[in-house]
Amino acid sequence: MQLFGRRRSCACAGLFFLLGCGESADISARESAEPAQAAAGSPRYGGWSSPLARLPSGSSQTQAVCARPGDDAVRDLFCRSEALSIGRFSELAQALGIEPSTLGNFTYVSATAHSTALAIRSVSAINPRVIFSVLPAPQQELLALGFTRGEQYAEIAVRDRGDRELRFYVVGFTQDCNRSERGCLPGDLLTEAIEQDWRELTLYDEATLSNTTFDCATCHQPEGPGTPKLLRMQELETPWTHWLFRRSSGGSALMDDFMAAHGDEPYAGLPSKLLDNSTPGALSMLVSTAGNKLQPNMFDSFAIESEVQQSAAANGGKQPADNSVPGESGSWRVIYERAQRGEAIPVPYHDVKVSDQQKLERMTAAYQAYRRGELPREELPDIRDVFPDDPVLLAEMGMATEPGLDGQAVLVQACAQCHNERLDQSLSRARFRPNLNAMSRQEKDLAIARLKLPADSLYAMPPAQLRVLSEEARAAAIEALSR
Repeated sequence: MQLFGRRRSCACAGLFFLLGCGESADISARESAEPAQAAAGSPRYGGWSSPLARLPSGSSQTQAVCARPGDDAVRDLFCRSEALSIGRFSELAQALGIEPSTLGNFTYVSATAHSTALAIRSVSAINPRVIFSVLPAPQQELLALGFTRGEQYAEIAVRDRGDRELRFYVVGFTQDCNRSERGCLPGDLLTEAIEQDWRELTLYDEATLSNTTFDCATCHQPEGPGTPKLLRMQELETPWTHWLFRRSSGGSALMDDFMAAHGDEPYAGLPSKLLDNSTPGALSMLVSTAGNKLQPNMFDSFAIESEVQQSAAANGGKQPADNSVPGESGSWRVIYERAQRGEAIPVPYHDVKVSDQQKLERMTAAYQAYRRGELPREELPDIRDVFPDDPVLLAEMGMATEPGLDGQAVLVQACAQCHNERLDQSLSRARFRPNLNAMSRQEKDLAIARLKLPADSLYAMPPAQLRVLSEEARAAAIEALSR
């Protein structure tokens, strides 16, 4: 997806429990060195492009998915309906058996203000990720539906009725702005506009997404082919540090930040009073019911929050009720370093809030002005730009690499969770390894070319929607590859 500029394709995808870093390196040097089209004068916070723009889209792609074997609720909807006409997010939810305006029938909503998934740089308290959970019960099937404003897709997890395996799908859509010369601006993607007036819908499955940045297996089958698939929720236990939740002090503070900007505005098809009842426990129950209670590299919310509070007290301060003062946690450091070594996906930040307070206040004021009609939609800034500029904090949030690393270590932290020996080695993505001794000169040169591409290139590495390298880190990685 090219967020700011003319869209090349309707496809844009990612899974709500997913962080993908890798993509096929099987492209020519000419292609990898060719800059992507960018809109003149467009905002530069985002501006990333999706490699899925090179994938098929529309009815032919959906038919290709339907031609593969499978039996689940997603196929019921997209493969057996003669006239599928979905024009907004709420209609997609309803077609899958979810009624966002009322909920009920074993259906719940959970919202998070921090994500280490594909939408990592889009999710915060002002722009949360919303996940609907349908808990298995009589006449009910396991289903999860995720949506994040700013991303032109919805994400679905179901269980196949035949082999009982988990299946992951992405539903991409376009808007009128995709056909305009100016492209899609923040006002098109980060307001209620993205939830309605959908145009072309495209269904993507795991086979389609394989060997792209959005490969589902990277997180949902991290031990590789033939191993069990997982639903992912790293913060599985109370107090669910980064989830909007009125019954915890941190969760209530995050909900207040969201409400300050959005007020009574419906969000993800939900009236604000229902989103105010967001409960992470429902998603936790779904994940546990699916047999995934033992999460790889799990974030122990209770232990980490307790240690953060203790560190604040030890430094002569007192942690406020919303846990907003930065702290330290030894338990968190263990799982962070595991991810830094490329042994697992990035982990959530150790503190409740991930936003820079001054940036958050500016973006909140801008969104309030938009809702009052004082700021035209086309002038709304990119309200996702709320994260701190401190490189250490960005690294701890999973959005950058640690300052001061050598080139080898930069490549490991930035790439190894997706480019490793555990995943499918038959894919061309496996040709790139942070272990530089296993790479040919040609492969190293291709990696260098891709590191030099602008963020909005279809071939840029690492993908800008996931991680941003400082100039220092990028230079170190290139130097290591040049040896």
